[in-house]
Amino acid sequence: MLEERFARPAVDVRVTPNYHAIRTAHFRLTLKTWFKGLDKALLGLAAALTFILTAIVAMLVIGLAQALSLLQDAATDSWQRLLVVAAWQGSTFVLLRALREAAFMPRARAFFDSLPLRPEQKLRADLVLALQSYSFLWAPIAWCIASSGQPALACWSLAELTILSLCVNLALLRGARRAALLAVLALANFAAAHGTAAWVEPLRALCAVLACAALRAAHLPGAVPLRSRPRLRAFADRLALGSGLVVPLLSHELRSNLTVRLGVIAATLAACLTVIALRTSDASHASVVVFVAAIAALALYSLPALCRRTLLTKLSFLAGNPGFARRMRFSVYALPSALFAAAVLAAWPFDRSGTALRDAAVFALLYLIGVAGARASLGVVTWFMPLSCAVALIILSAML
Repeated sequence: MLEERFARPAVDVRVTPNYHAIRTAHFRLTLKTWFKGLDKALLGLAAALTFILTAIVAMLVIGLAQALSLLQDAATDSWQRLLVVAAWQGSTFVLLRALREAAFMPRARAFFDSLPLRPEQKLRADLVLALQSYSFLWAPIAWCIASSGQPALACWSLAELTILSLCVNLALLRGARRAALLAVLALANFAAAHGTAAWVEPLRALCAVLACAALRAAHLPGAVPLRSRPRLRAFADRLALGSGLVVPLLSHELRSNLTVRLGVIAATLAACLTVIALRTSDASHASVVVFVAAIAALALYSLPALCRRTLLTKLSFLAGNPGFARRMRFSVYALPSALFAAAVLAAWPFDRSGTALRDAAVFALLYLIGVAGARASLGVVTWFMPLSCAVALIILSAML
């Protein structure tokens, strides 16, 4: 009895890595990193543009929901169904492509492929994180189901569309061209099948099954060959050295963070143009620069300090080199400032207020104050910038 007791290990030494937990943790940490330094800026944006943001979000949700409701109407012809499916597919692909690094860990794919993981584990993690990445796109689906006279039929049709779009997106983002082509053909057949004939619904279900089979095959070992990255050219090397490695830092380490910042600025410009286009009153004095400059100042003022801190942390052994510090210092401040100027210049042609120069000067001054405060690591700047930009935006927009 004692021999058997001491011969059996008290703890099982075979530890199975929780692949799904690793992927989920990476997803959350990556999103947290992307929005680092933007939390208070986004709060300030929401506080200053509450009415505009509410109107735009409601318009997008209701418009997409009404488009999806056409899929449940038997009178909808093939061309209308194709347009609706194309709009949904484009929206979901753009969203998942933007979240590709966070949701699918493409850089670690070679490492995970070397582990004894079942294809079902990888497929389950891809599906769960992709469904989470759809985020606000679930709102029009819920709206469409709630407003439908036949909720069961709406759920079934939208479930088929969601499955097909997931298969297409995951196959494309994984690089499985054959599986993606088969899934696209299944999605096209689903969109083209219309009417109330008895064969229509079985055909749509068969399309979903074929797309799922193609996606399952894309996750099998060896289904997608690893592609080596092309080597940097001489121009890229000179650009990296001339900028003190700031350009490679922004294009690799901080690429997603920079994309979020520029995306917020671009979305603000698009929102202003949309509101002007839908405005029923006189839009001859509409101001665009004041909104874009405010958001650009909020989104970019902390970028120089973030670039400097990240670069010195990763390359601390070069921090004492005077030449490296000089090159890095110029690029760290010049590139974000150039992005701020480019955002203001992009909004300038659409401004009709006559006060674009004044608005740009005010927010340029606030941007410089924010850059100096972030460089000095002043904690007060994290609430001073959103508050001051919101106050300036309210005052300047009210003076039109």
